[in-house]
Amino acid sequence: MARLSELGIDFDHWCFACGRANPYGLHLDFDVARGRAETTLVSRREHTGYDGFVHGGIVTALLDETMGWAIFHQGIWGVTARLAVSFRRPVPVGEPLTVRAEVKKETRRAVDIHGELLDSAGTLLADADGTFVVMPEQRRRELERRYSRIDEAFTKVREAVAQEEKQRDQGEGPLFSRAERGVRT
Repeated sequence: MARLSELGIDFDHWCFACGRANPYGLHLDFDVARGRAETTLVSRREHTGYDGFVHGGIVTALLDETMGWAIFHQGIWGVTARLAVSFRRPVPVGEPLTVRAEVKKETRRAVDIHGELLDSAGTLLADADGTFVVMPEQRRRELERRYSRIDEAFTKVREAVAQEEKQRDQGEGPLFSRAERGVRT
């Protein structure tokens, strides 16, 4: 998987989930591969719903954002059209969490994605299924102008994903994600 910040992806914006400019945000970074994305987080007290547990809105934001990044390497700009979250177990504050997402189905106009939130032992805490609608061309161009280096970012991510797949096919690359290898970020 390719770490977006290591490829020079610009996170200097106000997105609650991944933006660095937002002092209240989650400041997530992502590992991406073909049709997949993953992030890790240690939740903070500010993310509390009931005492000691992460608020369901934060859990939903984690899943939604990670699912959205699962289509990034393809240069697809999508917006969440539908998101169904299942809360399996309480999500403790202050514990390492891993969020994964994988594309399940693609059409010309929409992408279906599944996401999971796990604790450090790999226990499923929440999961989601969502549909992301491909953004209209005009809106995509507007966003590309706002995030001026986006073509460069897509190119870097595609190259990193292709290199990883080549290494894996040759038996040289990592077979598991950072979280599956026990790497914390």
